[in-house]
Amino acid sequence: MEKKPRVDGISLAIVILNIAIVAVLILLVTLIYLYMTGKLEPTDVANMDQSDKAAATLVTTAITTETVEHTTEPEITTTPEETEPPEESTEESTEESGSDVIEATEDDSYDPEFFANDFFIGDSIYTGLVNYGYFPDSQVFAMIGLNPESVLTKADASGSTATQKAAAMQPKRIFIMLGSNGLAFMGNTHMAEKMKELAAGLKEACPESYIYIVAIPPVTKEHDAQGQETMVMVNGYNKLLKSMCEEEGIVFLDLCSKLQNSSGYFSADYAEADGMHFLGSAYKHMLSYFQKAIQL
Repeated sequence: MEKKPRVDGISLAIVILNIAIVAVLILLVTLIYLYMTGKLEPTDVANMDQSDKAAATLVTTAITTETVEHTTEPEITTTPEETEPPEESTEESTEESGSDVIEATEDDSYDPEFFANDFFIGDSIYTGLVNYGYFPDSQVFAMIGLNPESVLTKADASGSTATQKAAAMQPKRIFIMLGSNGLAFMGNTHMAEKMKELAAGLKEACPESYIYIVAIPPVTKEHDAQGQETMVMVNGYNKLLKSMCEEEGIVFLDLCSKLQNSSGYFSADYAEADGMHFLGSAYKHMLSYFQKAIQL
């Protein structure tokens, strides 16, 4: 009788090693795909088991390197039909309707009267609009720690939520910038869905108001190194916001790119010492961008 060949211990170990290598490669490809499509977020990696987390860390490192090295402006998806405003008798008639990503030239000049009937919804970054004297409290709904979920129910000192305050004012424009506070513990997809819910409520409460979703600002390199809020998280969330705006017909203002230095981090010209908040000059730069972008 012919004897069957025996697989010794070394051959068996090689087979097992090859299988393990193929499994890791498949996992890496899957993680890269999920990151690129926005289905896997930095906060999701923390919930993986140790073997998966090691592979995910490799992907995160690769994406971080790509983010830092990318210094060119994002591609503008604007088309003339989408951005050309209807003609009116005043110079201010430049409003956008529909989905778009708006950019403007670098210039810090702006007309305060342009924002005289506008409303701002945001977190502690937007509190600077009142604290630095840019706008009265009546035009701003901003609180420390506010995020896309808590803004739906949290009330200010007057007892009004953001939507209720906007409904009472019926502003010409509403500028919303929220999400920095949720990066460390809320999923980006969840935050984008809550922003969609907020925008829907504002559309219903203020049917004549123009709504603008503003990209959250970058963080400095030093803040990024701490690992709690990173540029990978910022870019991932802003990407989801942009997609949501395109789906919902809301104008997206890419403020993040206007505050970045050549390395892709929050510029020292505008960043506070904590690496997230604004210096007083950053608000002027922001408002200038808003006005010129809308008037394009």
